[in-house]
Amino acid sequence: MKKRLIMTAMCALMSASALAQVYECIDSRGNHSYAEIPKGKNCHPASNLGANFSTTPAYKAATINSTDSTRDTTASSQSNNAAIATARKNLADAQKALEEGKKIRLGNERNYVHYQERIKGLEDMVRTRQQELDNAINNKR
Repeated sequence: MKKRLIMTAMCALMSASALAQVYECIDSRGNHSYAEIPKGKNCHPASNLGANFSTTPAYKAATINSTDSTRDTTASSQSNNAAIATARKNLADAQKALEEGKKIRLGNERNYVHYQERIKGLEDMVRTRQQELDNAINNKR
């Protein structure tokens, strides 16, 4: 009986120490990323990681304010090129987030379904960004 109590206590202590610490890192552009190992001096322990945790950066849509209806075709072409460049950058960022997301498994994802849901969200983001790039290219024509 005493042996069983000691083993139970040891298992409880070992499982408590197995929980990973998650660090929030902020790069020079202000982007947030999360990792189990701090990746520089701008990383600190993350405290508020709820169930709705995402590693994808927030989407910032390109805004074009145009009040002049007689815009020059070169200006229009430049804005189309800027929209395509922005769409390409957003797609690359989404693909990078997907690759990084597949490499780690978060502490709240002990159940594999949670991991699959997060990865599915990242894959959906890549598909959305690809569609936005296709639309920007088609609008140029």
